[in-house]
Amino acid sequence: MPDKTIVFSDQEQMQIEGIVIDKDGEEALRYLANLLDRVKGHLGHACGPKAAEGPPGHG
Repeated sequence: MPDKTIVFSDQEQMQIEGIVIDKDGEEALRYLANLLDRVKGHLGHACGPKAAEGPPGHG
């Protein structure tokens, strides 16, 4: 997987800080799962690797 740069909004940074301060493992796992969905969501783009998996001319 190529390197990615993630930019967090001020609100997201505050949410991360709150999770760490509260030591809320359940919320941290939920946040990371959502973050992973955001990062992986870009892979399904027509120009991404998934297009190359189908038959030629169908991606």
